[in-house]
Amino acid sequence: MLMLMLGAIQFALIFHAKITLNYAIFEAVRAGSLDGADFDEVKEGFARGLAPLYSYPGEDGDQVAAFHAAREAVLDLFDDQSGLVRIERLTPTPAAFRHYAPAGEIPNDNLLYRSSSYGPAAGMSIQDANLLQLRVTYWYPLPVPLINKMIASFICCDEEDDCRWSGDPVCGLDKPHIPLTAVAALRMQTPARESDGYWENSLQSY
Repeated sequence: MLMLMLGAIQFALIFHAKITLNYAIFEAVRAGSLDGADFDEVKEGFARGLAPLYSYPGEDGDQVAAFHAAREAVLDLFDDQSGLVRIERLTPTPAAFRHYAPAGEIPNDNLLYRSSSYGPAAGMSIQDANLLQLRVTYWYPLPVPLINKMIASFICCDEEDDCRWSGDPVCGLDKPHIPLTAVAALRMQTPARESDGYWENSLQSY
């Protein structure tokens, strides 16, 4: 009975974290669409969106100060070498930048009147190249004792089991985590530019 109660609490917290993550990646892709898909803007938007998950009012009840402290806590997650937060840019792809952005920016004007045929080297049309699509993987720390290690053991299996997250750096941390993912896409409102900082794949660092 105790394990059932702890499990119910833990999965409720995971569900809450997933809802917050969905909103955070929407904020991230919106910020990126307004500023050339710049990673710093994407990161800032994501931090604002995920901040409620880390917001705890102090004794004075100052909600604004609590929000800013939570935002800083989320930004600090990007500095973790294990990769607790990983934002991947699915589109525009590097090939799209090479094909459509010889001058450094993918054109964003008059898309309605531009050819919708696929670029031979890009593998997509210029309209598709103006779609900013991001995927985030957020390793959520499991706070409920006993049940947290049981849940994490199914995700972070042994290397010989050859599961997706086997050998991931986060699995080696003392505190149990599980990966939550979310995807969002939005039409670019500004010309997209190449930007450093995006996560290349699930086992690479920033």
